[in-house]
Amino acid sequence: MKRSVLMGRLLLALGVLGLNAMADDGNGARLFVANLVGSSVGQQVAGVMSGGAPWKIAVGEAALVSSGQIAIEIRGLLISGGTANNTVGPVTMVDASLVCGDVVAATTKAVPLSTAGNAQIVDTIKVPNPCIAPALLIRVAAITTGAVANGPFIAVNAIAGSSAAKSDDDRY
Repeated sequence: MKRSVLMGRLLLALGVLGLNAMADDGNGARLFVANLVGSSVGQQVAGVMSGGAPWKIAVGEAALVSSGQIAIEIRGLLISGGTANNTVGPVTMVDASLVCGDVVAATTKAVPLSTAGNAQIVDTIKVPNPCIAPALLIRVAAITTGAVANGPFIAVNAIAGSSAAKSDDDRY
């Protein structure tokens, strides 16, 4: 699915008409719009460790309005190595945690993660004012044996550069 169509769906789910990263929701609130990437083993954000396997994601986008409405679209969130390569392994449900100022500030309800690595989260959370240095973690909420409290993260918002990107010296 094309990025603009996906973001349009996310923003419509929030009841927002704007489509840019800092659009207005009609109440003067700003949006946090982010791309998600799979986690690597050994990462840590706000004291939350990443999962025990590397993860990849085909499509991962999130939109959050400061009033707390959040919509997340995940496609192809799969383990990217080892014997469980290209599967979700034992993970059956995920949730999303908002990090503000290096502290987990709020977590969404848990939703199913399909065997293809697909999930949609639409929820309302409490957003601190201000939320400094926001980050969004996609976390393991349940595995085949049951619920996981405060699970590891398997995807996170990030700026993903290209290995083919030119250095600053090459641009000028």
